[in-house]
Amino acid sequence: MRWIYACFVIVLCAIIFCEYVADFVVLQNCKWPEIRRKKYVDDPLRTMVIADPHLLGPHRGHWMDKLYREWHMKRSFQAASRLLQPDVVFVLGDLFDEGDMVNDKHFDSYVIRYLQMFNLPAGIPLISVVGNHDVGFHHRMHPFFTSRFEHYLNYSMVHLYTIKQIHFVMINSMAMEADGCMFCNEAEQALKTISNTLFCMQHPHVAECARTRRHPYSQPIIMQHFPTYRISDKVCREHDAPHIEAFRERYHVLSKEATDTIGDLLKPRLAFAGHSHYYCHNINRLGIDEYTVSSFSWRNNVNPSFMLATITPDDYAVSRCKMLPQQFVINSYLSAGIACLVLVACQLKKYWCRRRLTTSETVHLKQH
Repeated sequence: MRWIYACFVIVLCAIIFCEYVADFVVLQNCKWPEIRRKKYVDDPLRTMVIADPHLLGPHRGHWMDKLYREWHMKRSFQAASRLLQPDVVFVLGDLFDEGDMVNDKHFDSYVIRYLQMFNLPAGIPLISVVGNHDVGFHHRMHPFFTSRFEHYLNYSMVHLYTIKQIHFVMINSMAMEADGCMFCNEAEQALKTISNTLFCMQHPHVAECARTRRHPYSQPIIMQHFPTYRISDKVCREHDAPHIEAFRERYHVLSKEATDTIGDLLKPRLAFAGHSHYYCHNINRLGIDEYTVSSFSWRNNVNPSFMLATITPDDYAVSRCKMLPQQFVINSYLSAGIACLVLVACQLKKYWCRRRLTTSETVHLKQH
């Protein structure tokens, strides 16, 4: 019976390691990048950026897929938040896989699952940027979807968010078509308002800004779902996409015009995006660093990752944190299974050897 206990222990250890320990082991390698400049270095903003968790809804995907992969997303996020202790966490869209398909009842349960999965200690903000799977692509967006998203998660269009004198501009990428639709007009007006706000921060002594109390100025950081315009991941300095495909404007990336509009109005210093499900670091059309963040879910990328950014008003440093690969878990369980099979094979060999020995002894006794 010892082999049964040994096999049980092997399987149990594999389960405990893969489901509860492995995330902590892998994420131990992730460190906050260091700022080069000395100013503000004593109190930088530690920002964790993830994208595209794509929580499954009632229509797509198998329930086992939903259960297991979302379990690992939760374990990964909780391990990362405990080990790294960020000041703020951004989720760059496609929080849900069926946000533009479900009714209010299902959306309510969606939000509960999302907030339980990405639960943070009190005082650490979770900032959720809208994606096309949350409210639909441009042609599917409806006030019902955007207002519902904003009701639950605060932001659905274009907003300025400031923390530790760092200014983030969150943009609804699907509203950047500039075709005169109500969403596009609202987004454009919001961008102009934020542009004026930033101008007044930078020039507080101008007459039109004198009566307005503002935060100290620093160049803003763009947080949105679609990357700014690029032809493909071929232009990336680093990327993990297995295949290079040409991108379509307004579908895979923002249009050239929308990208230029953001640059002209906001003059950003850094940009983060998601949507493609694969990591990319490039110098974008605006001449600034842009990081396209890998999907947080094994369903979209078997080697998921997220970004860590140490930011001050005049500098930033960004690094990529690789998460537990799906293949590692599969290999661990396969190894445990093979070890059990070896134990069973050894036990069977012993059993047959004993049986042969017993049979030969019986035959020998009968002959004598």
